[in-house]
Amino acid sequence: MSQTSRSGCPLNCPDSCSFLVEKTGTNALRVKGDPRNPITKGFICSKGQALADRIFSPDRILYPLLRQGTGFKRITWEQAYKLIVAKIQQVLETSGAKAIFHHYDYAHNGVLRSLDRRFFQVLGGVTEPRGSMCWGSGYRAQEIDFGALYANDWADLTNAKTIILWGRDPAVTNIHLIPYLLQAMEKGASIIVINPVRIKSAQFATEYIKVKPGTDAALALGLCHLILSERWANYDFIRQHVIGFEEYLHEVKSYTPEKVEEITNIPKSELVALARKISQAGPVSFVLGYGLQRYRGGGNTVRAIDSLAAITGNIGSPGAGVHYAHQYHRGNLQSLFLPEERYQNRTFPHPVLAEELRQAQPAIQLAFVTRSNPLVQQPNSVLWKEVWSGIPFKVVLETHLSETARQADLVLPITTIFEEEDLLYTSWNSMLQLTEAVIEPQGESRPEPVIFTDLAKRLGFEQDFDKTPREWIEYVIEPLKVYNLTIENFLAGPILSPYIPEVAWSDYEFKTPSGKIELFSEIAKQESGYPVATYIPPACEKDAREYPHFLLTPHPSKGIHSQFNEMEGFAAYIHSSLAKKYNLFNGNRVIVETEDGQLIATVQISEDIHEEAVVVPEGSTFNGLGVNQLFKGFIPDYGESTPYYDNRCALRKWQVD
Repeated sequence: MSQTSRSGCPLNCPDSCSFLVEKTGTNALRVKGDPRNPITKGFICSKGQALADRIFSPDRILYPLLRQGTGFKRITWEQAYKLIVAKIQQVLETSGAKAIFHHYDYAHNGVLRSLDRRFFQVLGGVTEPRGSMCWGSGYRAQEIDFGALYANDWADLTNAKTIILWGRDPAVTNIHLIPYLLQAMEKGASIIVINPVRIKSAQFATEYIKVKPGTDAALALGLCHLILSERWANYDFIRQHVIGFEEYLHEVKSYTPEKVEEITNIPKSELVALARKISQAGPVSFVLGYGLQRYRGGGNTVRAIDSLAAITGNIGSPGAGVHYAHQYHRGNLQSLFLPEERYQNRTFPHPVLAEELRQAQPAIQLAFVTRSNPLVQQPNSVLWKEVWSGIPFKVVLETHLSETARQADLVLPITTIFEEEDLLYTSWNSMLQLTEAVIEPQGESRPEPVIFTDLAKRLGFEQDFDKTPREWIEYVIEPLKVYNLTIENFLAGPILSPYIPEVAWSDYEFKTPSGKIELFSEIAKQESGYPVATYIPPACEKDAREYPHFLLTPHPSKGIHSQFNEMEGFAAYIHSSLAKKYNLFNGNRVIVETEDGQLIATVQISEDIHEEAVVVPEGSTFNGLGVNQLFKGFIPDYGESTPYYDNRCALRKWQVD
């Protein structure tokens, strides 16, 4: 009789599904949703089953691989360990720890995967990325406005009268949010979508507002202008919980409806109607996506939306708030990192990481990549490829040959979530869950915590890696004993974090220096030069004549970044008006060109795309390069995040000689 085990989804997704997994054959697993998870309620998306299918894929890496010429040869783990230890010791002796580069991100959300960073901290501090590839601008903006990132429970959306999906498409990226939205609608709530693209979620929304790419901050400030000029604001809330209102008012005065209409292409009548709804049809919940802050002024965009919620009093009460992410786990679970006084790492900002690595002194002699695929994910892919090839020895931990692994010197096979025990949680919901090892590791794959423990012991750092994976999990959850939660509770199924409230900021004890929502911030002034939220035009506007179209590179619908993207080639989604202009039809090949590069894509015509935009989903590759070959990175206003959407392009029909 087959046995059912509990597991969960490790992907960097808001939903964090819980799984019931059954081994149904020699090379087959059946994955179902766990009904004990009160958020996902037994339903999982296609990526969950895809995780199981990939375990037995013929492309799975099953043995350590060492580069030999243009290919790889199989070696033993002992040979791999000896080689890595010798390389580390050599670099430490000749160049120091900073000549070792560790690139990581969040392709796997398991807590134990962060032992990779502990390992490199043990070495004294290596070179690492700083900032964010994805969400750092908005993240830092909310820290400035509120002092921390807190968000209402998803279920609280059913208390809202108006829900604004601003740059967010839960039907694609957050599917378990949909039932709460539908429940809210059944209770009479309106759902408004604000997006340059008529996203999938717009199908059930009550209203869709098409905003010009990169102009969301102007829209938010224009709405604030109307609300304040019509005296629709919640002045009692402002007096009690807001600071810097006078300085903010001075900035907002310039965002007249006429000016905002010109910037955003949204008619004045729509602006007035939306301002009235936000101020009078509350409570209002703003559910933000990450595309709206992927511009040079992305942090100011989120600050502008935060201010819109603040002046209408839509903070701290049921059905009201700005949903971006949360930091509730911080301080309630123990960290696996070493105390900061134990190491001194060297960091470079994500957006310009390749440029910094190229000129770094001491130069990088040894690189490790975990939980990421930088040759596809980072901007300026061509330079990345050049910098990567110039590093003398490169180690990648992977389950499949990603583009970064293909261009490495040593590839170590790691286990998947179904072959190891781990603890999962995300920064978007309140679930905590323990995953069981459903099957034995395939081939000679090993869990990352085991790999780094083995290496630490060989290097003489066993005192800092003195626990088994289970013991590390018990260490992380030790603070939860005050809630009478132990490992036995986690073995029984997923758990709702007991320290996460249903409504964020209900005590109105904001973590800012003033203890209030800071519309004017000295911290913001010091970091970006903008003490109050403002509209910063996209940097790419300077290229508008030569490159007339906005280039948007959203997540693929069936993948997460480069994960699950196994088909080569690119698709370019354009509006029918652009297709007509360039005499293009579905299936035609087109050259998408920027000032930094070009690629060939297959045309897909859609009325849902903004007339001025070209949409090329990220994650796909061709000849070893992804869509990020089309642009370089640069530092935005906040968070050292990558402004992936702040680019323009031109189109040319591909002519075959």
